[in-house]
Amino acid sequence: MLTAFWSGLGDEFAKRWATRILTPAFAFWAGGLVVLWWHAHARGVQEHGWAHELSVTTTWLRGLPGVAQAALVVVGLILLTASALIAERLTMPLLQLLEGYWPRPQWVRNQLIAYRRWRRRRWDKRVYGDGGLAIRQRFGGLNTAEYLDLRTLEAAPSLDPARLQGLRQRRAAGLSAQLTAELGRGRAYLYRSPPSDELGMPTRLGDVLRAAEYRPLEKYGLDAVICWYALWLLLPADVKTELVQTRTVLDNAARGWLWGALFLVWTPWAWWAIPIGVLIPALTYYVGILGAATLFGELMVTAYDLHRFKLYDSLHLPRPLSPVLERKQDGPRVTNLLWGGLSEPGLVYVEPPADGAGTS
Repeated sequence: MLTAFWSGLGDEFAKRWATRILTPAFAFWAGGLVVLWWHAHARGVQEHGWAHELSVTTTWLRGLPGVAQAALVVVGLILLTASALIAERLTMPLLQLLEGYWPRPQWVRNQLIAYRRWRRRRWDKRVYGDGGLAIRQRFGGLNTAEYLDLRTLEAAPSLDPARLQGLRQRRAAGLSAQLTAELGRGRAYLYRSPPSDELGMPTRLGDVLRAAEYRPLEKYGLDAVICWYALWLLLPADVKTELVQTRTVLDNAARGWLWGALFLVWTPWAWWAIPIGVLIPALTYYVGILGAATLFGELMVTAYDLHRFKLYDSLHLPRPLSPVLERKQDGPRVTNLLWGGLSEPGLVYVEPPADGAGTS
């Protein structure tokens, strides 16, 4: 009956259903069926073996009337599709939850934020503090006195050529491979963490996305949240495609986290559902969600880097004349216009450039 059902589907229809079926929702329900089957047949497997119990199950299914088999298939597909659609609707609230947008319990959120800010301060001291890795990389194997001595000898090499050569060799040696890798990790952590404490989030995902959202404001005076919808309408098609694809990867990873966590509902029937329900969300979070969120944030910031002038042109505002003026005056002007309007005396609209160029 199942073979006849699948062979009766049209090619396009089958592809559409296959797209729905081959999802984490299918893995969840299939795993649940395995759990329930094992709960019912565990003793039989121990007494008669796997082959016997599987044969019993297959015989029972074949013994059902054709209408009953078709009904089982239809009900299964409906359940699978409906649950997948519900998971899609829960993707955005789930991502907000994983970012740390939950008000209760407040003390837990505050403690997590305090911990993550402590980690940032520790990395900042390790990388950029007195005697930090960044300074040591610049000085190489020299201390401060030797570095100043090197600068003096480079200005007057004839004073002590041998010492100059020795100091240059020691400086060229630089940091060890281990310290260089630590410096890279520290810089990446600081880059993907908000610089000020009031912007801190209780989770790593929240810090990554908040840092990306803050960067256009820090660089150009453009509030990324307020200006994003207007910029999105002006982006080229290929840029939108890249952003949508990356966002899709992030959403799919979030749904994988959700279905992995939901696997815990099978715990009453099998204890080994607990490690699966813990391990899969953890791996999905650290391997899938964080990587996709980091890439999405970088693409969003790059969209501002390359196409932000289209905002000025489309709003008929003057383009910035310098980075300082953009950060202090022109960028906030765009943000204010999109947020609530402008009442700036003397400001007049301008025509965009004749060539229509809109990149930075």
